[in-house]
Amino acid sequence: MTVLDIEEKAGKWFDMEGGGRVQLRTMTADDLKAIRKKTVKKDVVFRKVEGTPARFETEEVNEDLQNELFWDHVIVDWENLLDGKKKPITCTKEMKVALMSRSAKFAKFVGESLKVLAEDEAEQAELFEKN
Repeated sequence: MTVLDIEEKAGKWFDMEGGGRVQLRTMTADDLKAIRKKTVKKDVVFRKVEGTPARFETEEVNEDLQNELFWDHVIVDWENLLDGKKKPITCTKEMKVALMSRSAKFAKFVGESLKVLAEDEAEQAELFEKN
C-alpha cells in the first residue's frame, strides 16, 4: 500500500546569518498551474504565410505578476528582519516582493534555502516510500 501526503505544508523555518529567520514552503504542480492561469494570456492569430492561411497560438506572460505570486506563496513568514533604520519589516506580499527585488542578500538566502527545502522533501519522500 502506498500512502501519500496531499496536505499543504506549512513550511520550514530557516535561520539567517546574523539573526532573523524565514519560513518557506515549496510549490506544488497545482500551485504553479494556478499562477500560470492568472499570469498567462493565450491568443490565436490567423495569418497568411507565403499565401497560405496559418493558425498561430501566442502567449503573453505577465512576469511581474508571476514573480509576485510565486514569492508570496513560497515565503510564508519571517521573524526579526529589520530595515536600515533597525525597524521591524512586516511580512506582507509587497515586502516579500520588495526584498526579493532589492536585497541580493535576502534573494540569495531564499533561493538557497528553497533548494535545501526541495532536497529535504525529496529525501523524505524517498524514505517514506521505502517504509
